[in-house]
Amino acid sequence: MHRRRFVLAALGAAGVTFGMPAAPATPFDIVYPRIRPGGDVHAAFALAVLDLAMKTAKASYTARQAEIVMERGRALAELANGNNAINLHWTSMEAKAERGLNVVRIPIHRGLIGYRVFVIRKDRQKDFDRIERFSDLKAFTCGQGLGWIDTDILTAAGLEVQTSTYETMFEMTQSGRVDYFPRGVIEAFAELEGRQHREPDLVVEKRLMLKYRSDFIFYVATGHEALADTIEKGLVLAYREGAYMRLFNSHPYIQDALARTKPALRKTFQLDNPYLSEADRRIPDEYWML
Repeated sequence: MHRRRFVLAALGAAGVTFGMPAAPATPFDIVYPRIRPGGDVHAAFALAVLDLAMKTAKASYTARQAEIVMERGRALAELANGNNAINLHWTSMEAKAERGLNVVRIPIHRGLIGYRVFVIRKDRQKDFDRIERFSDLKAFTCGQGLGWIDTDILTAAGLEVQTSTYETMFEMTQSGRVDYFPRGVIEAFAELEGRQHREPDLVVEKRLMLKYRSDFIFYVATGHEALADTIEKGLVLAYREGAYMRLFNSHPYIQDALARTKPALRKTFQLDNPYLSEADRRIPDEYWML
């Protein structure tokens, strides 16, 4: 099933046409984990992409949050169990995460989750100004969230990483227990704007960036193959018709972040992501920012 959907995506990217399925008589009932407080700004673009996919596929649907916030590991386990607490989650791609799930193998943000800038204390900028080589960065300790694949990617690259909960990572950076907290370019400024009263000394570091192939993709629960097929076919068609790029190029969550972080002007260290599946590695280039 996974291979068949990826082939459909590749055919769509190559311009091969196929008919859209007839919309089901009963609307899809999409349930995703409750968004943590302050996370609405991040969810807005993923939900806009989901809406675009479903509408392009001419599929009726409702979307709602589950009752509780779920960390990544629990959300993926709930999808694999197929107990209908949730049937959709968007999170970082990882070979191990997709086992038993229906994977929509099209990056939601064109890979921008893998463009990582640093949240730091503002009085530490001078220390980061001295970094010229990746080996220089290894003298610093970064923080990442529990269960995040980014923790494994950064550790595999030889960086010193401490883990804790998402909320605690900001506190640890503020207090100096870690030197920097890598965040996606579309996440960093939005997160700090909502936290100025709690961690007023945190800023986005001005000149450095890590880059590795990663992004959020849609994972769909066991037993919901029709939903996964509909999202994927809708996204392929939205790309082909130009609707996805119109959304990407106009959505403030994406464009404001790119304007503020200026990725092209940063000194960038390219890292490998050894945790991608082979199917992830074959995702066509047109779905990524290169």
